[in-house]
Amino acid sequence: MMLIRAFLAQNVATGCAFGGFATSILAVQDRFDTTRGMAALALALTVLAMSGLGPLVAAMISQIGLRSTMTLGAMLAAVGYILLALVQSIEAMLAVCLLAIGPGASLLGGLPPSILAGNWHPEARGRAVGIAYIPFLVTFIPLLGVAVMQRFGLPAFFLSLAALHLFLLPVLLGVSEPPQSDQPEHAAVDAASAGGSRPAILTQPLFWAILLGEGILQASTITGSAHIVAIAAEYGVASRWGMLLLSIKGFASIFGSVLAGLSCDRFGTARTLGLAGVGLTVSWLIISMSGWLPALALAMAIMGISGAAIFPVVTVLVAQIFGVAAFPRVLGLLGAFTLPFTFGAPVAGWLRDTMGDYRLAILLLISASLAAAIDFGLIGRATRVTRTRAVRR
Repeated sequence: MMLIRAFLAQNVATGCAFGGFATSILAVQDRFDTTRGMAALALALTVLAMSGLGPLVAAMISQIGLRSTMTLGAMLAAVGYILLALVQSIEAMLAVCLLAIGPGASLLGGLPPSILAGNWHPEARGRAVGIAYIPFLVTFIPLLGVAVMQRFGLPAFFLSLAALHLFLLPVLLGVSEPPQSDQPEHAAVDAASAGGSRPAILTQPLFWAILLGEGILQASTITGSAHIVAIAAEYGVASRWGMLLLSIKGFASIFGSVLAGLSCDRFGTARTLGLAGVGLTVSWLIISMSGWLPALALAMAIMGISGAAIFPVVTVLVAQIFGVAAFPRVLGLLGAFTLPFTFGAPVAGWLRDTMGDYRLAILLLISASLAAAIDFGLIGRATRVTRTRAVRR
């Protein structure tokens, strides 16, 4: 039941944010008569708040518990979406995303579901977190969102997202703290796991390597969600088919999340993340070469499978390298320090507005995704060497 609650909380929080803003980017641009970059900034500021509040969320979990933290997040996000239905300017919308929706999504669906699922099932952490982060709602919100916006308008769509958060509140009342494990996982980095102090974590090269790789991969997949409808439109694809591409990405993410959990339990976390980087590289290559709808659908399927592997597998990698005791603090610091990467979507929008098309933005995404794949390959080698030395000692 805790795994189901983690699954629902994650889906409502991130599904509404990513699926909702990706679906409404063109409608937001039209309603407020703004640029593509400003419209994409709504998702970027939401992710900015989600990432930047990581250390605070970790502290709140230790002080008031998972149930209170997640309930507060659901209520805050619900208020935020209600305000989005009422605002009259793009500036007000961006302020709501930064101050209400982003923090609410962070408290509800950022760090807490991974702790709830992983710590209740430490013997199968990868599979548990993978199931909890199956992006079910991201698949259906684009399709439902188009129907709601066409019939009732953009404010009604935001109100429906608020209603989903309010319906979740009774489910969150059953959240219970995970039991303490009598057999803590072995940490590859002893200095950080021995108390998880911030200086000890920040002095570890592996922390910065994980941060770089995760930040790039998150920026790549978020940019894909935020801009694929607009990219498809520039290829001459009708908007209804562009929304279908978002749903294909979400549907593929369902399988990607499960496959990622199985893969990291069986083949290793760093290797799984490296493959995710390769997948994102391939998807952007396909997008750069063809506007044919089946090719774009294939690219989004690959992107969905690859993107779903990022956060769940990173949480398992952190537990393996830094230990369970330092797990919340390391994830919180990763979220805070990946803030610059959250601006990938608006930067891509700005490059498009400046250059007149998406070619330069896509080229940068291809290069960065490949660099992240190499980065996680090196992390995998470093952790294997560390464990080998520990065994010999």
